[in-house]
Amino acid sequence: MWSNDFNQKTIGSKAAYGSEPTFNLDQVLACPACDLLIENKPVQPGEKLICPRCDEILLAPKSNSVNHSLALALTGLILFPYAVFMPIMTLDTMGIENSGTIFDGIISTWHTGYWLVAVILAMTSVAFPLIKLFLIFWISLNLKRKRIPGYLPQMMRIYVHSDEWGMLEVMMIGILVTIIKMHHTAHIHYDTGFFCFTALMLTALGSSLALDKTEFWRQIEHGRIQG
Repeated sequence: MWSNDFNQKTIGSKAAYGSEPTFNLDQVLACPACDLLIENKPVQPGEKLICPRCDEILLAPKSNSVNHSLALALTGLILFPYAVFMPIMTLDTMGIENSGTIFDGIISTWHTGYWLVAVILAMTSVAFPLIKLFLIFWISLNLKRKRIPGYLPQMMRIYVHSDEWGMLEVMMIGILVTIIKMHHTAHIHYDTGFFCFTALMLTALGSSLALDKTEFWRQIEHGRIQG
């Protein structure tokens, strides 16, 4: 849905001289890419509000976002310890079997002297994904229960800033590369951790996609006003 008919007449000349603006700020969106002011028209789930200047997606409502985000985040939290601490796969080379977990990989990298790489692995494959899942779960749970504690806006801001740091997909690519390189020289047995990690990656990605940030912020603001 394109919205390019913003009525510029509503921005009166008095506003430039410090007087009260003659338009409702709640009815205006500023494009984050090109700063164009656009009328905030109602958008239904499945539709999109797109900037007519740069094609940036401004609004893309999601149906039943709170419940979907809550369910996916809870599933991810349940899967998380199994995905991190259970063996991913076992390599059988000439009768010698070796298996490892995500956590073992981080510790092994640390012991080999690549401390910075180990810290980056720990942050992107363990810490940030766990933080993101917990934040989505806790925020969604509070919104579902119609409770808006004072710290909830800060938690939402932390989630928005940390959204780009969880890189389970990159870790999965590394696992797939290992499988491709080793399948000619070793028998590969996929363990429980592999399936849990795959499910964790999908649920973490799904929880991020299901979360409607505009709707979450609207409910947080409405709850604080009502409170």
